[in-house]
Amino acid sequence: MYGLGEGLLDVAIPISDEEEVTVHRAPPGFWIGDGALLSSLPRQVSVEAAVDCRVFCLPIAAVQRILATHPEYWMYFHRLSSLNLTLAIRALGEVIALPPKARFARLLLRIASPDGSVRVTQEELGRMAGMSRVAFRRAFASLIASGAVETEYGGLRIRDAAALKAEAAAQWPN
Repeated sequence: MYGLGEGLLDVAIPISDEEEVTVHRAPPGFWIGDGALLSSLPRQVSVEAAVDCRVFCLPIAAVQRILATHPEYWMYFHRLSSLNLTLAIRALGEVIALPPKARFARLLLRIASPDGSVRVTQEELGRMAGMSRVAFRRAFASLIASGAVETEYGGLRIRDAAALKAEAAAQWPN
C-alpha cells in the first residue's frame, strides 16, 4: 500500500489494453493499494506523479502482520477501499449523467488546492473530465467568461467558488 504525503498523483484506469484515462488527481492523504490487499487481485488502476511527491510505502507483509495482530483494523482498510470505490463510481456517474460544463466544474472543485489553484494543463483537464476537445473548450470558455475561473501560468484558479458550485449542480436541459 502507498500513501501520498506530499504532492499530487494522477490516477488512471484502463479503457483498453493499450490505453488508459486519468480520472482523478489525488491530493496528500490519498492511499492506494487497498483493493489489491483486500481482494488479492492485480491492481486495477495506475498512478503517476503529477508533480514531485513524497510517497510512503507499507509493505504487504507488514500490513498482514498488523492485521493478524489487530484484526479489528480490517474495518479501516475496508473503509478506505469503500472511499476509493465511491470516488470511482461518482466519477463514472458524472460522465454518464451530467452535461460537460457541470462535469468540468465538479472536476475543478474536486482537484483544486485549498487556495483555489489547479496546477494541471488544459489537455490534462480535458482528459480527466472525459470530454472531447470541442466540449472541453466550450465548457472552459464558458467558465472563464462567467468569472468562475481564470487561467494562470501552469494552470488555473477558481475565482468564484459559489458560481462554480452552481455550475456543478446543473443538470441536462429538459
